[in-house]
Amino acid sequence: MSQIQFLTLEQEFLIDTYKKKWKKICLSTQPIEKIRAKAAVKGAYAVMGQQEPEVIFCTSPKSALEKIQAFTSNEETSQKNVGFSQEDIRKNFLWFFLKTACHIIQLNRKQKQSGTGPILELLTEVSKKPTNQLKNHIKNKLPKDLTTQDIVEQAFLGSSPLFDALGKQMALGGDPSLSKNLQGLQPENWQQSFSVTAAAVETQLAWLPGKKFLFRSWLVKMLQGTLIAKISGIEHPQLQEAFLCSLSSEEQKIVLENPLTITSDLGFNCSWLDFAISVLNYPHLSKKWAALQVLANHCGWIFAMDNVCIVCDRPTKILLDEANQLHGEGEPALQFADGFTIYAHHGTPLPKHYGNIHPNQWQAQWILDEKNTNLKKVLMQTIGAVRLCQELSLFEVDTQNNYTLFKIENSGPKETYILRKTRLGSDKIHAVFIPWHIKSLQSAMQYVSNHYSQEDFPITNN
Repeated sequence: MSQIQFLTLEQEFLIDTYKKKWKKICLSTQPIEKIRAKAAVKGAYAVMGQQEPEVIFCTSPKSALEKIQAFTSNEETSQKNVGFSQEDIRKNFLWFFLKTACHIIQLNRKQKQSGTGPILELLTEVSKKPTNQLKNHIKNKLPKDLTTQDIVEQAFLGSSPLFDALGKQMALGGDPSLSKNLQGLQPENWQQSFSVTAAAVETQLAWLPGKKFLFRSWLVKMLQGTLIAKISGIEHPQLQEAFLCSLSSEEQKIVLENPLTITSDLGFNCSWLDFAISVLNYPHLSKKWAALQVLANHCGWIFAMDNVCIVCDRPTKILLDEANQLHGEGEPALQFADGFTIYAHHGTPLPKHYGNIHPNQWQAQWILDEKNTNLKKVLMQTIGAVRLCQELSLFEVDTQNNYTLFKIENSGPKETYILRKTRLGSDKIHAVFIPWHIKSLQSAMQYVSNHYSQEDFPITNN
């Protein structure tokens, strides 16, 4: 069954226009205009029927946190953490359980009552009508007599743009074999998989009453999400995650209690909403949609608590890789006017002592000293298997002819393996990472043969 088209060719053609429009807004590094930003915040609160907040401006989210700390310290006495042993927790488990549950409830209540509540509710309300309209549009377009195989097939075909984008991110992040697998999932190669998957679903869920209705509902929901992702784009820089990783545990707690709104995140949602309203002519709440657009256009990062709204200026520098992930080589990927910086490598946040050194100068020894598993992985993939073979003393698992399987000790919770090939009479070597569960030389060679080209890693029969 061919892929069902939910948009016309003309509508498909316009998607890129709206993605570019809002990407430019989201990644702007121009200083905000305080008068417009203040009016945007107050307009958003007013259209939601909320009391007008006091608007305070800061140069960066870090300086905003300092102001929030000052507010909270004036309003309440800080609670100091008391250390408890495992024996204390074991003897008083019920008390600790109830205390933790109460803390989670209080945190959820505080988040809902926080100053940014009206902004998040504004986005939710503006999104509701267009999203429901898209759901109904998909329902009406789907044939009534879809089989289980048809449903599986449409699910895979609808997800293909997501596989492409994920494959690109994997390639840039240093995982070429998985990237090739994802990008190699072409629709014309899926027919057999559809039949096998559909047959398995039919067999395993034969007992389930009304399963066709459930499958169809699931497909509608899945297609709705993937179509919105296609229009708004899925390659978004994870600014909030990178910011949180740069903070101490106490600062992270403050952000959880006073949820941060990054207007660039609002902008990516606006990309889909703008398309739905302007191109698809979906019904919407016009005043609230106008307020949301003004907010996304004229504000930077927003913190709010009670009746105070802290608006941060935009970053002065944003560096991204080809997959639109934060990425700086020997320099900050994100920088603010007051000097606050965030380092990242293809979307993975880095501490300054790695980030301010160009990846070409990263040292193999750092892998053995690093405690963080994610950072170990970034270091290994970036430094590369060839350099690790040359610069580290690796444990030799097995060798045959000019192939050797190595293991890196102290490389994380799962062992890291490298297959190396040396060329007789030459200093040139080939080396690639092997999945941790492949522990024999022959299995490693078979894996490389299946996942790498002869140019990347030549495997001979002798």
